[in-house]
Amino acid sequence: MQPVIKHRAIIVADLSQKLLIDEAIYVLFHGAKMWVKSYDLKSRSLLSINPKYSHLIYPQEDVHIVGRVLLTFTNL
Repeated sequence: MQPVIKHRAIIVADLSQKLLIDEAIYVLFHGAKMWVKSYDLKSRSLLSINPKYSHLIYPQEDVHIVGRVLLTFTNL
């Protein structure tokens, strides 16, 4: 999630917001894991925010959207 969302940050997501908006950040399930990804409208995929994991790309039809990220707090 870094550099946008820092390690050990607290994420606040609105579970009612499942409509995908270009470049918005979402909490989602893919397989048996929960992920935080950014939506890319052009490719209709959810992409890793962290460049180290840019190979993790999930088509929107392969994920279950949990909600849209609204806020993040760095753990002090």
